[in-house]
Amino acid sequence: MILAFAGLAIDARTALRGCVRRGSHERATAARWIAANAMAARGARIVVEGEPPEEASVLGLRAASFTSMLAALAAVPALVDTMALPAHWRLALRALGLPSLDRSPSEALAEGVCVLSPDGTAPCELAVDIAPHGYRVRVAAPSRVLPA
Repeated sequence: MILAFAGLAIDARTALRGCVRRGSHERATAARWIAANAMAARGARIVVEGEPPEEASVLGLRAASFTSMLAALAAVPALVDTMALPAHWRLALRALGLPSLDRSPSEALAEGVCVLSPDGTAPCELAVDIAPHGYRVRVAAPSRVLPA
């Protein structure tokens, strides 16, 4: 599995070379691709319940582990606001080559990109739970998402 993740990190860096100049939308799409491939390397399936927003918005993240955050990213193309993440999650994002938010959330939203924020103040929330053979990502307003 380590070789699969190393290969994924190399592929991610190659894929991102052109995306950096193109903008946030391409970087968010690349983040989804990398996260989905990382989950596939683990052999984990992702089931999405609810409809992701059609327009750019801030998405709250409720994930108990780094892998749960990857499941959320694999479900919805977004850039992660790393400011509230634990240091070891930020390091793992870098190791995988996952692009994260490199400007203010308002600038990314203006470019039409969803921002994944673990601070819990978002109008829409992605709650990730462990499910049989993988992860379940629930998309809903925070008041409609019950604790896991």
